[in-house]
This record gives sequence, structure tokens and C-alpha cells, in this order.
Amino acid sequence: MRDRTDPNLGRYLAIARAVAGQLDFKDVLLQIAGEVKNLLPHDHMDVAIIEPDNRDHHVAVEVGVSTSWGEAGEAQPIDNSPIRDLLRGEIASIITGDAWKDPQFHFDGAFDSPIYDARLHSRIHVPLQVHGIIYGSLNISSHRCDVYSEADLVTAQNIADLIAPYFFALIRGQQAEKSALAEGAARGRAEALRQGALRLTEGMERERRRLGMELHDQTLADLTRIYRQLGRLARKKDLSGQQLSGLEEDLAQCTRELRRIIEDAKPGILELFGLQQAVEAQLERSVAGNPSPIQTSVVDTTNGILDRGPEPVRIAIFRIVQEAVNNAIKHGFCSRIDVRIGQVGKVVEISVADDGSGPQKGWDQSTGGIDNMRVRAALISAELFFEDGGKDRNTQIVVRLPLDELHLNGAAGTDFTVAGHQETEHAENLRSVQ
Repeated sequence: MRDRTDPNLGRYLAIARAVAGQLDFKDVLLQIAGEVKNLLPHDHMDVAIIEPDNRDHHVAVEVGVSTSWGEAGEAQPIDNSPIRDLLRGEIASIITGDAWKDPQFHFDGAFDSPIYDARLHSRIHVPLQVHGIIYGSLNISSHRCDVYSEADLVTAQNIADLIAPYFFALIRGQQAEKSALAEGAARGRAEALRQGALRLTEGMERERRRLGMELHDQTLADLTRIYRQLGRLARKKDLSGQQLSGLEEDLAQCTRELRRIIEDAKPGILELFGLQQAVEAQLERSVAGNPSPIQTSVVDTTNGILDRGPEPVRIAIFRIVQEAVNNAIKHGFCSRIDVRIGQVGKVVEISVADDGSGPQKGWDQSTGGIDNMRVRAALISAELFFEDGGKDRNTQIVVRLPLDELHLNGAAGTDFTVAGHQETEHAENLRSVQ
């Protein structure tokens, strides 16, 4: 405070007592408004607070007349503030007899409409600063012209110097709280990802054991049986075509079963023909044994952008879609499944929609599968959403993957369409593989 002999010392002390214990900028202003009014009659008072993490923006906290400065709801650029020179530290203070006519408040892009809307004429603006750094400003206005003097400017600065340390403490406290919340959220996400990855690893181990059992119980048993049949046939002098035909069919069935097991372990169609063809093949296999017919469609409006990305990302997306499809068929009682791959801005969006009518539309019935989907999405820095469209509307599982995670060889949005004869060739190859 500049003058310890100030006759208004008692009111300054009252202001100091009023701010004690307040934990919010608005509450501080409400507590001191009466004492400030005794020192400086006003119709509007606000404090502009410079954002500590983004010093190019500020927020306004008001008492008295409410204006769009305080109602903005978000930080505003200092470049558009009528008092930008003060907030930047380029001038020490501002005092004007009529802000309506004072050109320093009005410039191209200035957020000056509240001056007219709230009928603010006489104005005083002084900085809030600690250790020589400006953290905001105290702003006092009157509806009348030519109200404030140079002595009032000194009084306003005394008030600002008095409350500045308290506002600085509030700013630092809010920063610390925000940092603590962000750190807690990050720890929570890391722990959730760790737990999810553990469950995924356990699931993969169970899947490995399942495949081993299938190979042992099915394929190995079939091959052993065929081996014994061959042994018996080798001891015969005369072989009939019927005997050889049965052996041929057994070998063909064993080959088909082995191909299915291998495809489940590593989707070869995905590697050979891309994600869209692999999803189409997965849908065809998944709905084949369903007692009720299920219509399916796969639409990729990105011209195969995911096939230009890393293989782990493509496989993760395929596995998420695979789980979503199987879950819809198993629990959703659906008659239609639509898979769509599209691009929204800088995000690739993959959705699996069904018209299921089962409990909760079915997608929340397989907890382990959903956990795996969440972890797979997190591991490729994608977001996973479950969207219930309501009665008679599709339920969707949506994956949103930032384009940055694809590390494309070409620019995003490049046309990756394969020539027509190549598409036909791919389709023929796919049919031959199946």
C-alpha cells in the first residue's frame, strides 16, 4: 500500500478482513464491494484475471451490473480487450471521463459492446500485480461522466495492491487443484490401462490354450485317424475308388478346420486384401450359422486409409470389430449389422451398428469382451464409445482413432482407391481363399 497515513486506512483494513477465508474470486468481490463503494462510488466493478496457463487470455469476474464480459463463460483473448495495453503492462493505469468517446477502448476487433450496453462512462483500471508481474486488473465504472479524479486512481491502486496477493494465492490454489486432478486422472487412466492390459494378456493366454486344445482334440485327432486309415489301405492289395474318395473328403475337412483355426489366430485376409475385405469375410462367417437371417454391410468411405497405417493398429481395429459383431449376434437378437469406416476431420471413425432388441441391445452382456475392446482401443490411442440410439434405433459401438496415430505414408485424405480391375481381381482371390 502506497500511503500508510491514508485517512481511509480503516476501510482498507475492512477490505483485508473481508477477503480472509474466501475461496472464490466472485465471493471475494462480493465481500469487498460495499467497502470499495464507500471509497469509490461505482455502478459496475469487475476483476480481469489473466489465465496462468495461457497468458494471452483472461476471464472477467463481475459484481453489480452484469455484462457479456462476465457472461462469456470462457477465457477471452487479451488482444480483443479494451484494456489490452494495461493487461500487457504497456501502460501503468487507465482513467477516463467518458469511455464511450475515449478511442483507447475502441479499435478493430475490440470486445467493447458492454461499455455501451451497460452504460459505462467514467472508468478506472489499475493492475493487479505480485513481484512485478501483472496477473489481472481491477476495473471500476460509473454510469455518469467525469466522476473520477487522479486521487481516486490512487485509491483504486491501493485497493488493487491490497487484494492482489489474495487473488494471486487463489490463482495458485486453483492451479494446484487442477494439476492434482489431472495427475489423479492420469494415474487412474494408467492403472485402468494396466489392469485392462493384464486382462487382455490373460485372455490371449486363454485363447492360446483354446487353440492348442482345438488343434489337439480336433485336427490332431483327425490326422491320426487319417493316418490309421492310410495304414490299413496300404496293407490292402486292391483299393476301391470309394475308399479313396472317403479319405479325400476326410483330408479336405481336416484342411478346412485347420484353415479356420489359423484364420482365427491370424486373419490372413486382413493381410492380403485389407480391412474391409477381412471384415466382410468375418461377417459372412459369423452370420452363417445363425438360425435367423442377418443382413450385413461394410462401407469404407476413406478409400482404405486404415490399410496405409501400421499393422498393429489395423489388427486392433479388426479385433474390436470382430468382438462387436460376435457380441451383436450372440446377445443382440439383431437382423442387421452395419460396419462403417469414415473420416471426420482429423479422426478416423469405425462404427458397428445393429438393430438388436435384446436386453440393453446386447452390447453390455459380454463384460470380458468389452474390457478387451477398451484395452485394444487404449493401446492404439483410440477412444471407444457405446451409443444407444433408443427404441427402434441402431445401437453403435464406435472407435475414434486420431489420424496422427496412423503415421500414413501419404497425406490424410489421399485417394487410395484401387483400380477397378484390381478390385475385381482381389474379389476373385478372396472367393478362392474362402
